[in-house]
Amino acid sequence: MNRRANFWFLLVFLGPSVALYALFVLLPGLNAFRYSLTRWDGLGDAVWVGLGNFAKILERSSDFIPALKHNVFLMFVPGCITLTLALFFAYVIHQGIRGGRVFRVAYFFPNVISSVAVALLWVLVYSTTDVGLLNNVLKLWFGRTEPIAFAESSRLLWALVPMIVWSSTGFYLVLFLAAMENIPQTYYEAARLDGAGSWAQFWNVTMPLMWDVLTTGIIFLVINGLKIFDVIWVMENGRPTGATHTMATLMYSKVFEEYNIGYGTAVAVLLFVLVLLATLISFRLLRRERLEY
Repeated sequence: MNRRANFWFLLVFLGPSVALYALFVLLPGLNAFRYSLTRWDGLGDAVWVGLGNFAKILERSSDFIPALKHNVFLMFVPGCITLTLALFFAYVIHQGIRGGRVFRVAYFFPNVISSVAVALLWVLVYSTTDVGLLNNVLKLWFGRTEPIAFAESSRLLWALVPMIVWSSTGFYLVLFLAAMENIPQTYYEAARLDGAGSWAQFWNVTMPLMWDVLTTGIIFLVINGLKIFDVIWVMENGRPTGATHTMATLMYSKVFEEYNIGYGTAVAVLLFVLVLLATLISFRLLRRERLEY
């Protein structure tokens, strides 16, 4: 009787959520796999091509390989800087710096702003007109009269680095700081009694005891780098070029501008596979024996 009651309890409370998830997530996902094996413009009949779309994607002349390289760049370069700054600021605040709460709020504030608004803000920062903050700074401080088009396609990937770092560091700072604050102070007191300095305490006490949270942060950075879309789309005015395409923008362009549904969904499938593989590999490489405290 109890088992039957538990079944109906789970069915009533979980059934609607599972049904909605299956309808709006699982079913479209399965359809994407099906469409990736066809040639379809979204209106006529789909023509079965098997793995033809994937073969085109992996050709040397395709746009996918450069887009993948751009994703890897935006995953590693801003990711490494963000991770380093977030750990540094979190540790400094954790050590009791004056005004730590103010810094915590200030660093986290950019993360509250939507990514589209952040992109629009940095469009103004990089602007070559009179409102361009960076060019005005170069003009006032260094006497440069000719403005630099920082946000043009050939420079955009590097221009995205400070923007991504500025907007994302606060999230990882709060994440790492929460992990540090859960570490008992007795470990630091014991380390200080053994003569350990700040760096030794960070490397031998803080890092091992917050490794699980650090791993989670790295996974987030990997996933965000692989699926970046909106900031590039906004800063390129909806027209990314081969110099700025990422996998997500390439997928969107193929589906909604060229109406090549099969090719676009094949890119989406590969994006899903790459995110899954990157996550599993990261977990594997970063796995350590869990420390209890």
